[in-house]
Formats: sequence, C-alpha cells, structure tokens
Amino acid sequence: MPFVNKMRCLFAALIVAVSLAAPANADDTLPGSSKSAAQMARAAHEFIGLLEAEQRKATVFSLGDAGRTTWSNLPIIMVRPGGTLLRDMTEPQRIAVHDMLRAALSTQGYAKMTGVMYLEDLLYEIEVEELTNAPATKENVSRRAFIETRKSGNYAVAIFGKPSDRRWGWKIAGHHAAMNFTVADGRVGFTPTFLGSSPMVMPVGPYAGWSALPHEGDRGVELMQALTPAQQESALINPAVADDVFEGPGRKSSLSKFEGISTGEFSVGQSALLRVLVAEYLRNADFDTADAHLDVVARAGWDNLWFSWRGAVDPDGRFYYRVHGPRLLIEYNRQNANHDHMIVRDPKNDYGEDWLEKHYEEHHPTMEEAMKNARERVESALTP
Repeated sequence: MPFVNKMRCLFAALIVAVSLAAPANADDTLPGSSKSAAQMARAAHEFIGLLEAEQRKATVFSLGDAGRTTWSNLPIIMVRPGGTLLRDMTEPQRIAVHDMLRAALSTQGYAKMTGVMYLEDLLYEIEVEELTNAPATKENVSRRAFIETRKSGNYAVAIFGKPSDRRWGWKIAGHHAAMNFTVADGRVGFTPTFLGSSPMVMPVGPYAGWSALPHEGDRGVELMQALTPAQQESALINPAVADDVFEGPGRKSSLSKFEGISTGEFSVGQSALLRVLVAEYLRNADFDTADAHLDVVARAGWDNLWFSWRGAVDPDGRFYYRVHGPRLLIEYNRQNANHDHMIVRDPKNDYGEDWLEKHYEEHHPTMEEAMKNARERVESALTP
C-alpha cells in the first residue's frame, strides 16, 4: 500500500477510536426518551396546529396508512408524493417543516437535505435559460412542464399517527430526496433515506463549485483504493457500473445475499475508513439517533459487513458501491460524471417495523407508469 494511503488509514483509525466508539448497551434499544424523539414531537405538534382543516386531511394519516411506505425520488410530474407540498403551505407552515427537519437531523444531515432541495431552484434557473436559448425546443410543452417541477416547493410532507402518541412517523419526499422517520417509545428511526444530487457540483454561475453531497462518493473511493489488489478483486463484482441503487423506492428487501469482500478481512486502517464511510451516512441523523444506529451496527458486528464495488475505481468516473450487513444497507451510485444517488436502509427495521412488530410493503409505480403519469399531466395542463 502506498505510504500516503497508509498514513491516511492510520489517521482515520485514530479519529474513529476517539469519535465512533459504540456504547456498550446490552440490547437493541436506546433507553428512555431520546432528545430527537421529544423535539420532533414538539415540532410536529406545532406544524399540525398551523394547518387548515383541508390541509390536515391531506397531511395527517393513521400510522398504518399504506402511503407511509409510498415514496419516490422522481419528479412530481411522474410520481406525486403523498401529503402537502411546501409550495401549498404558508410561510409559517414551511418554517415549521424546517423545524421538524432540524429536530430530526444533524447539522450535516440538514445541510444535505436542504442542499438537495435548493438544487432544484438552481436547476430551474439553469434549465429555463437553456430552453429559452434553444429555439428548436423553446416551445416543447413536455420539457417546460418537467422544468416547472424543478422547484424546492415540490416536496411533500405527511405525518402518520399522532405526535403525542408513543408511536408515530413522518416523511418528506420529492425529487432526489426522501426521508422517513419513525418514533417508537422514545427511539427514532430514519430509514429509508434517499438523497441524490444533479449536478453533484454546480458547473456555472455564482454557485459554481457548490455541492450538496460532497463526500459520499469520495468516502467509497478512499476505502476501495485502500484495499490491496487481491481485496479489490474480491470487492469488484462487475467492471460495468450499476444502473442505479438496487433497493430504491419500492424495492425493499430485494437483495437476498451479501456480496463482495467481508469486512472481517480488513486491516485496522481499512476498518477505520469503513467506519468513516458509514458515519458519513448515519450521522445525517441527530446525534442520539445516529449513536443508537451505530451501536446496533456494532453489536451486529463491524466484521459482519460486506463491501462491494461496480465500475471503475475512478473518483471522476461512474461507479457503484455497497456496504451491507444484518442491520445496515448503504448504496451509492454515480449515475454519470455529475449526478449521484444514495440510500440508507436498516434491513431489519425500515419504517420502525421491528419496533412496531409490523411488516411494511413498499409501493412505487414502474417507470412506464411514471412516464404515463407525466404524459397525462402534460395533456391535462394543455386542456382548456
């Protein structure tokens, strides 16, 4: 291993030893009522209190409602998310939504989520300008209809159950972002969480160089590059990149086996980089929620995770990687040189199903159905 990589691994090991040591709890629960659970309940209660009667009907559902597990990362012209859109809320209501997000997320998680949302406004400006400057497509009605969905107001919020109860949940979903939260007896779950960025790095304008998801791709590349050639050969499943994450919306529990290289084969330095990578995803949640999930992963065994790779080992190219174990699934896919997707799941407890003793089925239209929805909405908009 090159000297620079060795030093990077040793330095990462020191960081992990100090900051990521898991508490030695005896079970899979976080005792008592967590700070995140309490502050989310307060924020959600205040948000509901600001809703008008009709908004409340469209926003608040029972905990068992099927819409809880129906979400998408596609533009809303293709799949309309359940709940009430931010654009249809008053300013105090939108502020309350952000209070809910801040209650559930860490600083880095909140920055990523709102960064993805803000990207939609930036893309709207870029694509409107491109359309205006392209005479051949300027009157393309479908294209214009898609562009109109490129706004940060096109994210929907839904609440399931009563925040005053011991068990309830909520979600926010729209293009390139979906977060699902569960509260159960003081414990907080935040999976599945999906985020994507396009562009990954803003290429032009006053925000040139700005990125909403700055480290997810790099953390995977760092770990893969730290493996020995033999380990890389074990981790590499296919030299061709995957089309997308495998367990995206509607594909829960679709991976039947682990693949790649067992992390039990990692050196101390490689294990440190693995934990840094995992923390990049799990520490999007507020500290107590993140600590609890890291603790669960630790008790399931850091050596019981598997790491796999598809595509080139190129930080500027297209690639896919996966970290998978009994209590953790992370997938990252570089869609193209400037577009990426990521998802975090808990194979045992998505939507808090282990805590609630309930199995949830996910629902998502096929791409053919989503395109049909888009065509119908465009046609409806053209109808006098």
